[in-house]
Amino acid sequence: MTNKRKAIDCKLIRPSNSNPGYFKYEIVIQDTDGSTYTQPAYGKDMQDAISRLIWNERIDKVSKVSKNKTLENSILFFIAFVCIIGPSIWSVMLDTPLISVAGLSIAALAGTCVYWFNNWLSKR
Repeated sequence: MTNKRKAIDCKLIRPSNSNPGYFKYEIVIQDTDGSTYTQPAYGKDMQDAISRLIWNERIDKVSKVSKNKTLENSILFFIAFVCIIGPSIWSVMLDTPLISVAGLSIAALAGTCVYWFNNWLSKR
């Protein structure tokens, strides 16, 4: 059986000073190698505090991966080609500006969605 990370102890410390209705917990986490460390977490109850702690760790993992520059450059090139350059060439071939306008609109929509997704990932 493989070792997994797990919470082995959780203690209620005190009510939160800045947010009424929330409590501070200290969670002792055991890593896969057997070492333990204490992590503070806040929540309305113990289950909420643990789920918030897991959410924050998941965000940290995703943000490390998303900072890869080569991936970002290839995605930006793909979006630029599909949404701007491709429709512009097609628009010139058909002699109508509507396809270029649609391409620029799709690019703006894609940029807005990426902006919202980044804000959603970085919420804490």
